Amino acid sequence: MQLITRMDEVGGAQKHVEALAIKLKQDAYEVTIVTGSYDPSLWRLQDENIAVISIPAMQRAIHLSKDIQALWLLRSTLKIIKPDVIAAHSSKAGAIGRLIGRFLGIPTVFTAHSWSFTDGVPPKKKLMYCQLEKAVQPFTTKIITVSEFDRQLALTKSIAPAHKLMTIHNGITQLADPATLSKNSLECPLIMMVARFEIPKRQDTLLEALIELPEVPWRIQFIGDGSLRPALEKYVTDKGFAHRVTFLGNQTEVTELLANGQIFALLSDWEGLPIAIIEAMRAGLPIIATNVGGVSELVTDTDNGFLIDRGDKELLKQRLRQLLTDETLCKKMGDASERCFLRNFTFSPMYQKTVEVYEQAVSKLSKKGD
Repeated sequence: MQLITRMDEVGGAQKHVEALAIKLKQDAYEVTIVTGSYDPSLWRLQDENIAVISIPAMQRAIHLSKDIQALWLLRSTLKIIKPDVIAAHSSKAGAIGRLIGRFLGIPTVFTAHSWSFTDGVPPKKKLMYCQLEKAVQPFTTKIITVSEFDRQLALTKSIAPAHKLMTIHNGITQLADPATLSKNSLECPLIMMVARFEIPKRQDTLLEALIELPEVPWRIQFIGDGSLRPALEKYVTDKGFAHRVTFLGNQTEVTELLANGQIFALLSDWEGLPIAIIEAMRAGLPIIATNVGGVSELVTDTDNGFLIDRGDKELLKQRLRQLLTDETLCKKMGDASERCFLRNFTFSPMYQKTVEVYEQAVSKLSKKGD
């Protein structure tokens, strides 16, 4: 059973769960996804005949009565499904899933897509989630971190012993025909950003920097949706740059859209190992990103892109100007991105390692039962 807090938005964790579930089903595993809010139009799960059970009481925010309701409903659901292993994703689902897993004697594997106590998270929230993770750690069979940064952070914070922690980098499928992604030379380079319009993503930081480069040719397309989008649309219109900025909303497939871009940007206050950057690397794009979480495991500064410290707007403007005005540099860094993707971040190795962790968790419980 794949358990995640919500599937009504497009994010890296949700894409990860979808890809795993589809491949597991193709490999003849029985798969059920249990989630809070669910929007079937965003996913291919129905087409693949993958069962999805929605428990609306399960939500990100701490809410005592709803959390108790979610615990009870999840317990009832698990008693019906009787899964061999619970694969939990995201903090709330991870905590609830591990509690019920221990109660019912089901092994649990928790994938930390980004710790909620990572650098950049507000101090009170950081402390609360650190304590929560320590509390449910004894109920966890194995913890997968999607970046080495997050594994080291968990060790530093004494979240779990080293033998319970394993880094498995995110991976995505290779394209059947990479040649279709040839970049066209444009007089006005197109920047792409794929991210929810929510904290911790910072579309506003990128827009503020670009608007201070009015003499440089640029256009930008934002893929994603969320509560912060309307304010940014108004900001762009008020500043007189609506002709340069396009808001595309949620997109179930970004491959062709990225193929039309020249530069990819992701400026977040914190991250795990962003699948959006891996998708951009697969498309052969140079990357500009904040140096947070595991981003430096994807982007090598001055090789396949530029890393920017959080809040350094002047360096961001300088790096944007470099890529927007140097087509040769864009091509060189884009080629390096694609090579890095093919070498380190394809789907098959990630999938095989993840399935091995699931099977070891089940095996460990069987031996304990013997």
